[in-house]
Amino acid sequence: MDLWWNVDALAATLRDYGMWAALVSILLNVLVSVLGVVPSVFLSGANAVVFGPVVGFFVSLAGEVLGTALAFWLYRLGVRKGLRWKEDRFRWQRALNRLPRHRQALVLLFARLTPMMPSGVVTFAAAVSGVRFVDFLVTSAVGKAPSLILETMIGHDLVYFRENKGRLAITLVLLLLMAALFWRPRKDACEHKQVRKPSTPD
Repeated sequence: MDLWWNVDALAATLRDYGMWAALVSILLNVLVSVLGVVPSVFLSGANAVVFGPVVGFFVSLAGEVLGTALAFWLYRLGVRKGLRWKEDRFRWQRALNRLPRHRQALVLLFARLTPMMPSGVVTFAAAVSGVRFVDFLVTSAVGKAPSLILETMIGHDLVYFRENKGRLAITLVLLLLMAALFWRPRKDACEHKQVRKPSTPD
């Protein structure tokens, strides 16, 4: 498992598969997506090193989309049908199911775009609710693209640090700014206090 955390070594392993390297990478990405707990940034970086940043991005995206699609059906068949969970078992399910179809898609897209949001959580929520599969697939592909671009660039530039240290620094700053934008504490929750109205005499 130590191999997984070393982008350079992982890239060398993919190269050993020659013409099958892309297929092996996609299958690995599918497995990562189904597990939902293993970070994919190292594989995205290895893809960029082996196939180049552009082709590597699309290889990673193909694996991510196929993996989330498989995870969606495993959750839907295993939880909703296997465990007989209904679509309205929880309040958040009822709230999501009551939304119009385009609003459901927007909620999923926003969840995909939110930094640090676990991919498996979004997939599970969509699978056990009434979200349509095609809507889930499209929003997952679009929503995963920005984070995959960052992962691809970071992984690639870490391996070729001397040549790309300036771009790597800019990418990391952008990532931190995105995280700060999405996760900043709400001021209104901290500053606004309930003001009790003075009681009026009878």
